[in-house]
Amino acid sequence: MIVLGEDELQQAEKALAPLSPAAVKVYGCLFSINRGKALNLEVVADSWPDFSVLVCKPKVQGTADREGDFNIYSIFSRDQASLKKLLSSPGLLRWDAFTLLAGVDINHLDAVTDLAAQHGVPARTQCVMHVLMLNSHDQLRVYQSVPEDRIRPLQAEHAALVNSTWKYGGDHNSYNSVLGYISNHPSLCVMDEGGGGPLSWVLLYHHLALGLLYTLPQHRRKGYAKTLVSSMAERLMELGYPVYCFVEEGNSASYGLFTSLGFTIKVSFRPVWLEINEK
Repeated sequence: MIVLGEDELQQAEKALAPLSPAAVKVYGCLFSINRGKALNLEVVADSWPDFSVLVCKPKVQGTADREGDFNIYSIFSRDQASLKKLLSSPGLLRWDAFTLLAGVDINHLDAVTDLAAQHGVPARTQCVMHVLMLNSHDQLRVYQSVPEDRIRPLQAEHAALVNSTWKYGGDHNSYNSVLGYISNHPSLCVMDEGGGGPLSWVLLYHHLALGLLYTLPQHRRKGYAKTLVSSMAERLMELGYPVYCFVEEGNSASYGLFTSLGFTIKVSFRPVWLEINEK
C-alpha cells in the first residue's frame, strides 16, 4: 500500500486521463486534489508506478461533511485479484465502521463482498450506475431555454436551499458538503426573474461528476435542467475538466436528459456503490 505524494499524484492524473469511463471517478478526485480543491482526500496505490488499483479516500474519517461521515472511498481497479489484495492491506479499511465504496467495477465486486464475508461484516449494494460522458464540444447538442443573464454561479448563501432539496441532504454534514462544492467547484443556477433566488441548479461533487441537479417543482418542464447541463458542459470543457455524470440503472428520465445533449454511455462498464456495515 503506497500513499501517493505530490509528484505521484500529478503522474497518476496523467495516467488515468485516457482510461475513462472506468477511471473517471478517481481521475476527478485527482484533478481536484492537484488543484487544491479537495483537501481531505488522499490516494493510495497497490504499487508504483505500475499500479493496478487506485483508491481515493478521506485523510481523516468522520469529518463533519458527507464525504467524511460516509467514509466514501472511490475505486479504480484493473482486476479483481489486485483489488482484493490492496483492500486487505492493514489500515486501509476499517472493517468495524460504515464505509461506502463508490465506483467498484461490477466485474470486480466479488473481491469486495468476499472480503466482507471473511471479516464477518454485512455488505450491501446501494446502487448500480452507468457513466455518461461528453468527450468533445462537437458532441454537445447545445440547448438554452432562458436568457444568458439568468444563468449564474451559485453563491455560499444558496447552500441551505440546495441542501434542503438534496436526496442525501438535510443535515449539518451534508450542508458542509454542499458549501464545499459551491466554494471549490463550478456551479450554475437559473435565477428568478424578480431576483427571488435560484429556481434550478447543478453542481459538481469533489470527484467532478455533475450532480445535485434539481428544479423547484413549480418551475419544472421549462427546460431549466437541460439548459444548465448544456451551459455547464461548455464551461467545463473550456476549463479542461472531465464532463460526466453517474445515472442509476433504471433512471430513464436522467438518462434521456443527458443523452439528448450528446452524452454517451459505455454499457460494458457498470460501477457499483457498495455499503460495508450499516450506517
